[in-house]
Amino acid sequence: MNNLIIETINKYEQPGDFTHFAVTDKMIKSAEDALSVKLPEQYIIFLKMYGHGGIGGIEVMGFGLTGRMIFVDTTLDYRNEELPGNLVVIENVDEWLTCIDCNTEKIVSWDFSGYIKEDYPCFDDYLLDQMKIAIENM
Repeated sequence: MNNLIIETINKYEQPGDFTHFAVTDKMIKSAEDALSVKLPEQYIIFLKMYGHGGIGGIEVMGFGLTGRMIFVDTTLDYRNEELPGNLVVIENVDEWLTCIDCNTEKIVSWDFSGYIKEDYPCFDDYLLDQMKIAIENM
């Protein structure tokens, strides 16, 4: 994970921003098996370090306080709405979903019409940009 991400979170994190659930390799494997994908390493590091959440109102899906795999449950729900099998939901923005394309590791937006737009080349770039926007709006 990018050191700037860690420094930014350390500077701006408030109590309750992240679950800090202790995610194990076994849990990651279980999530990958449930979704039939290989998660990108940058996202796995986020899950292991922070669990679920974000600063300034960002809510990156991950593991809840009880270990619930929120991103898995949400992704499986939206697959019933025709979400492609290579996408994993990491943020719900109401009109669209922010997803990881597990084939390319890029961050994309998907809407209910099936439209997919590439937003970021990787998870770290997405998270840095979203945190920058959140901090500017604090």
